[in-house]
Amino acid sequence: MQEEKKIIDSSGKPIPHALVKLEGQKALLVDERGMVSLDQTAEKIIVYAMGFESLQLTWEEWESKNLITLLEKTGNLQEVVVSATRTERSVEQLPMPVTVLNTEQIQNTGGVRLSEVLREQTGLQITSNHGSGLQMQGLDSDYILILLDGEPLIGRTAGTFDLDRISVSNIDRIEILRGPSSAIYGSEAMGGVINIITKSYQNKSDLTLGLRHRSFNTWNPYFELGVGKDKWSTQIFLDHLQTDGFDLTPEIVGQTQNPYQASTAQVKVSGILSEKFTLNLFARGYGENSQGILQTNGNAGAEILDLDNRRRDFNFNPTLRFKPNAEWTFTLRGMSSWFSTLSQSNFRTSGEIFEFQEFDQFFHRTELQTDFMANSKNLITLGVGQLIETVEATRYDDLNRFDAGYIFLQHLWDPIPKVNIVTGLRADFHSQFGNRLSPKISGQYQISDNFSWQASIGAGFKAPDFRHLLLNFNNAAAGYYVFGANLAADGISRLQEQGLVAQVLINPASIGQLNAETSRAINTGFRWKPSSNSQVIVNAYRNEIDNLIETAPIAQLVTGQNAFSYFNIRSVITQGLEVDAQVSLLENLSLSAGYAFLDTKDLEVIQQIENGELFKRNAQNQTRRVTRSDYGGLFNRSRHTGNLKVNYREKHSDIDFALRAIFRGKFGFADLNGNLILDDEREFAPGWISYNITASKTFGNGIFLEAGGTNLLNTMTAAQPNNPGRVLFLGIKLPILNLLNK
Repeated sequence: MQEEKKIIDSSGKPIPHALVKLEGQKALLVDERGMVSLDQTAEKIIVYAMGFESLQLTWEEWESKNLITLLEKTGNLQEVVVSATRTERSVEQLPMPVTVLNTEQIQNTGGVRLSEVLREQTGLQITSNHGSGLQMQGLDSDYILILLDGEPLIGRTAGTFDLDRISVSNIDRIEILRGPSSAIYGSEAMGGVINIITKSYQNKSDLTLGLRHRSFNTWNPYFELGVGKDKWSTQIFLDHLQTDGFDLTPEIVGQTQNPYQASTAQVKVSGILSEKFTLNLFARGYGENSQGILQTNGNAGAEILDLDNRRRDFNFNPTLRFKPNAEWTFTLRGMSSWFSTLSQSNFRTSGEIFEFQEFDQFFHRTELQTDFMANSKNLITLGVGQLIETVEATRYDDLNRFDAGYIFLQHLWDPIPKVNIVTGLRADFHSQFGNRLSPKISGQYQISDNFSWQASIGAGFKAPDFRHLLLNFNNAAAGYYVFGANLAADGISRLQEQGLVAQVLINPASIGQLNAETSRAINTGFRWKPSSNSQVIVNAYRNEIDNLIETAPIAQLVTGQNAFSYFNIRSVITQGLEVDAQVSLLENLSLSAGYAFLDTKDLEVIQQIENGELFKRNAQNQTRRVTRSDYGGLFNRSRHTGNLKVNYREKHSDIDFALRAIFRGKFGFADLNGNLILDDEREFAPGWISYNITASKTFGNGIFLEAGGTNLLNTMTAAQPNNPGRVLFLGIKLPILNLLNK
């Protein structure tokens, strides 16, 4: 038996996930202390770990050392990503477009909610689509899976997950996976995946208090406690946000965004049960209350309504991992989520109920994932899962329950050093939507040390659920309404009777029956490092969707908000190009720029235009045929978006400045001439540029200060009611334990 060796990083910390491989033998996994013992000799020994440069030693070199030091890889291409393959891989090893935002990049945005961070990223658009929704590669929030520490978040309003429910104060990093991922995550990941990784503590303790203040009397205090000792670590996070809201239509009774208060509580516990077993427990609760007023103009005349809205969200996720040796890993995951809303409107004069709605959703998933490292070139992942989803609400007659099972298989293959290939296949078995298969294959070729090419092809399937068909929801906090396709006509008629509709944008009688979707997608691009301090990433994509379930405003309300519904678009293409470039000009100065081009079209509309079947009325009420040059593609999508960012550290004061310019081009927001397509300049909202700045400083004792503003020129448009205009902010973060120790 040889003497134990310890595998450490450059700071002296152990690397518990390192592997030691003897030539011609199986790899050995070091223990949680970073220790490993060899009971046989070999001419060559290779030590490697994710995120570190591998180290090759002779037997004599191995014997002469007590500590084996691995050097960390540099550059953000070495960021470790979990969401892309459900296994740890660095960005440079992934044959698919992935972006990782670290803590510093998140802080530079000055954001307090997830929407404010993502809106500054290339190719991502935040839409005011019954909440702050996300758009990626021209696909709406319905097709983008939101994960928190690898587990899906529920509580979508007709498909849109409201990103303002997620505080960013305790986020460690955000993984953004673009393109179809249905092969491992299911139909909600046709467009991509956002994985939010929260902070964790190992072998250290910390207590942090923070406070942020911003325009519209918005306050955000938060508390974070982390305790890590020996084999266990615990993190407790509390966050509260309250705001007076804002009003883009002061001439109308009621605000565009009503005042609300939101609180988040989160507990994460991680522990090493033994050399082979680890346990993680995660619990998160979210509560939101909002109040407001609205004027209804019914048959009895104008009356004031008092609005009250509540949202509750609770998640509990236990994970048990068993690693008997270096080749096998078994992960058992449980996930239970409860989401509920209550919305009530009362006449102010009489106190009688005008409208009352409740919504309760429960989601449970159990999953077993097995990873088998067959050899250094092949990693096979097999997963099997079962899920239950129930919904009970005022707007549904009975308790709705879905039962589903799924199996996914994935193969990571590195046939030669310059090539890696990922193939995947998922089979879903659903009690209502039937059975479906979702395949995907991705590949990467490392042309040189500084240049690599990636490509991926995938497919997906998505059927309408009861929300698309039967939803009848209004959010008192934000003032919008959502109607399922079957209820849209009656819903708009009722709002018109109450005097709440300013303009009908799409005739609800034209929506028709919703059908299931199928999709095919391709992504291809390259990563290039022309020098050690610069990087260029390019990705081109094309999505083809049959029977796309589109969500869009069908009526504009007197408050400036909208009423939404759903309809099929027979055959849709979204395609485009995304480019990101970064360069470090000096030690304290770096630049980055991003540009995204998006082209969307309904092929059935193109055919109708070519056949001369579509007509339009201009501002002079003259009728003429629609031409190809008139057609503007799908609604609520900008053809051109981009960003320019400058990061500068002033050497004398050590103040970090982050200056950003975020551009969104014009986008279609309404069908004003009644032909159901985007073909008139009056139907476009103008483009805009948001100029943002953040100044921050971390003192020697750990105190962090920040100040800045977003949308400094106060650019606003009525077609984007989630944009309040100029927002100024101040923030402070106090590391209490550091201050006490000093």
